[in-house]
Amino acid sequence: MDTYYIRHTKELNIDHATRQRIWDDRRIAIHFPRKEDGKLHSKDNQSLDPADYPRRERRSIRALTNLAKDGGYVCAEYFQHSECILGYVKPDTRIELIHGGWGSIDDHSGRKAVLKSVRLRKVKLISPCDSAVFLVGRPRQGTIMRWRRTGKTIENIVRGKRVVPALDLLSYEQQEIMCSEFLRSKRAEQLGVPKLVHLVLPPGRNMRCVDVCGISSTGGMIFAQVTYSDLKHCGSKFDDLLQYRDEDRNSLVFFCNGTELRHKDGVRIIPLQIVYDAFTSTSTGKLWIRQALSFRTAAPK
Repeated sequence: MDTYYIRHTKELNIDHATRQRIWDDRRIAIHFPRKEDGKLHSKDNQSLDPADYPRRERRSIRALTNLAKDGGYVCAEYFQHSECILGYVKPDTRIELIHGGWGSIDDHSGRKAVLKSVRLRKVKLISPCDSAVFLVGRPRQGTIMRWRRTGKTIENIVRGKRVVPALDLLSYEQQEIMCSEFLRSKRAEQLGVPKLVHLVLPPGRNMRCVDVCGISSTGGMIFAQVTYSDLKHCGSKFDDLLQYRDEDRNSLVFFCNGTELRHKDGVRIIPLQIVYDAFTSTSTGKLWIRQALSFRTAAPK
């Protein structure tokens, strides 16, 4: 089943009582009361047909209806609550209309609000210290959407499934952090890569085509790309990394799926499994993997 992420922000313009009801009932809900031109309908839109909503909101309507029809796992965040809620929606769940009141953001306080809502099952309430590890990879835009990059993470927590730590359980962001930490190790030097001494930018999402950017022990720059794909199926990522060649001053590293250590076009290719095995064989690596995956044993509430 798919996993979905939904955010209930301050902009979900409903009053405190309605917001509290959604939280107490362990529901997710969307509003979307406006027309394409931004004006309000005479009454809040109750339709579940994406065609009845502005174009920018149709994706969220489809996501909610697909979740209710096909079922899935959900991670939800709520304004004024530091915890997040994880839960399950069984297939063929009915979308319910929740009647409440508008908030005061647009001076519509007192107007009747109608929200499209689904109640979650098998709910777990996750504290900030446990949720920070996986929320770092949550979708950045939109109200509700599929969250493909989380893999089985949310499902495992909801099901209470204890899993043996493994490379494929790490999120993309965690893989990037692991590789940056590995570059600080003696093992990396043994593989022919200068030791990373300082990061110039946080790992991931910072530079086009590069996931790790730092200064090496030799005074040069280290640029690294991290992908769970193998070299044959990584698209243009390897060629994109080649843009950062600068004679012998820069060190380029390509972390990917596979088993073979090798050089290609001046790039050191290191399989992710070698990184994982080397890093988690150390005391600090063992502590890191334990902390990185500890949220999977979160207790239900």
